[in-house]
Amino acid sequence: MGAFLQFCAVIVAAVATIYVTGQGSFLARKCMEVVHGKAGCVPVPEIKNLTLHYFGGIRGRAEPIRLILEDTGIPYDQELFTSETWPDVKKKGIEGGIYPFGQVPAIITDSGFSLGQSNAIVHYIGRSKGLDCDCTDIEKCEVLAAGVEDIGSRLSKLAYDPEFSADKWEDYVKNVAPMWLAHFERLAPNIRSEETSYFTGGRITWVDYLIANQLDKQVEIGRQDYGLPLVDVLDPFPKLSSFYNRFMARERIASYLHSDRRHPYSAPKLKKKAETKKQ
Repeated sequence: MGAFLQFCAVIVAAVATIYVTGQGSFLARKCMEVVHGKAGCVPVPEIKNLTLHYFGGIRGRAEPIRLILEDTGIPYDQELFTSETWPDVKKKGIEGGIYPFGQVPAIITDSGFSLGQSNAIVHYIGRSKGLDCDCTDIEKCEVLAAGVEDIGSRLSKLAYDPEFSADKWEDYVKNVAPMWLAHFERLAPNIRSEETSYFTGGRITWVDYLIANQLDKQVEIGRQDYGLPLVDVLDPFPKLSSFYNRFMARERIASYLHSDRRHPYSAPKLKKKAETKKQ
């Protein structure tokens, strides 16, 4: 009985030490890694290869998927559609359950598992490669992913505005984008070593790919020439700039960015001026 009480006292002391020193999340992470063989809260089996379904010639909502596939080294093929082929493909995809909302991107893995919706796909790939968020960071990751959607919707509104103009572009890069980027700057990691400067848990997770891709879209729109001075949208945000530059310099990411596998940026077009009628 005495030995048992001593054992219990040691366990209590160990738990108390972990609690006081704030190492609880670290211990939980390590336990999950031992049990599942990979980091993250809800791991899934390894993906050996997959096919990505999307439209040809554009980055769009498939780009964060390509970034995480390229960086993790998962082999993938692409089934790319045109505006002419999409209607028939969409109908078959809905009937077959591949496109749950009649939209792409979607993926089909080597095991036959299919999944739609961009963020869900990036998250699933991350779970398969040990890039899921830790259980203690799940809520933060969900907030960040939702924030990416919010700022992305503002850019989409500009890009698909039938009355798009240089003035609207200027308002976006000087007012709208900075307001949202300031929120991300507050949440961004401190400028530290490359190994720990990520948005959650001190390691890279699926959310970092969403954020990096969205930052890249904001940078691209600021670089477009609409007859006004170009804008470096990340210049006022040192933490975001550091994160973005280091992320895009990751070996496999950098190789992809400079390859012919990457589609060119699709910039919004200025509305053509109506032709002057001849007198």
